[in-house]
Amino acid sequence: MFAGFIATEELVEHYRLANVYVMPSQEGFGIVYLEAMACGVPVISGDADGSAEPLKDGKTGWQVPHRDPIAVANACIDSLSAQSNTNNLEHRCDGQWLRQHVMTSFSKQALTHQLADLLDRETRTR
Repeated sequence: MFAGFIATEELVEHYRLANVYVMPSQEGFGIVYLEAMACGVPVISGDADGSAEPLKDGKTGWQVPHRDPIAVANACIDSLSAQSNTNNLEHRCDGQWLRQHVMTSFSKQALTHQLADLLDRETRTR
C-alpha cells in the first residue's frame, strides 16, 4: 500500500497496519526504520548509507542493495515467510522483541548513556 502523506499523529496506526516496512533507499538517518520497529513492524532497508545502521548489519532487519529489485523482492519473501513460521519466529520479525530492542538501544536514556560513555572514553585518552 502506498498511503502518501500521513499526518504525524496517524503514523503509529499506519505502521501497525503493515506486515513489513520496506524502504530500500538512501534515506539519510533512518528514523523511519526506528519508528516502524518501535511499532513492532519488521524493516527492509537499503544498504548504501548510514540510514540502515539501526538494523545492525541485518540482525534486526533486512538490508538490501537499494537499486536491486530482485534483492528487495527476496527480502520481502524472507520477511513474510519468517513471520508465518510460528514454530520458530525469527527475532527480526518478532514485534515485541523489535519494540524492546528499539527502546533499549535508541531511547533518550540509552542515547544519553552512550554519549556519556563516548565522552568519558575521549576524556581518558587525552
